[in-house]
Amino acid sequence: MPLSASQLLTKALHLLDRGDIEGGETLLRQAAGSSAETADSVTAVTALCCLGELLVQQGRRTEAVETLRSCLAVPLPDDLAEVCAAERATARQHLADLA
Repeated sequence: MPLSASQLLTKALHLLDRGDIEGGETLLRQAAGSSAETADSVTAVTALCCLGELLVQQGRRTEAVETLRSCLAVPLPDDLAEVCAAERATARQHLADLA
C-alpha cells in the first residue's frame, strides 16, 4: 500500500532530521505531488514550504522561488487558512529575502 501524502511528509522530515538531504528532498517532492492529487491542501502547503526552505538553504534560488510561490498559490478553504498561516508567512518571508 503506497504512503499517503502526510505519511510521505512525515518520513521526509525524519530523513532531513537525520541529515539525509537527498532522501528528504525526494520525499518532500513526492508529498507535494501526492497531496495535489488528493486535494490535501494542508500537506501541500507544508511540503512546499519545507521544500522551499531546503532549497533556500542549498542556495538553489530559482527553484526556491518557484516552490515558495507554489506554496502560496495552494487554494485553502477559509477554515484551513489559519492552520497554514505559519507556513505561508515563512514562504512570504523567504520570497522577500530572495527578492
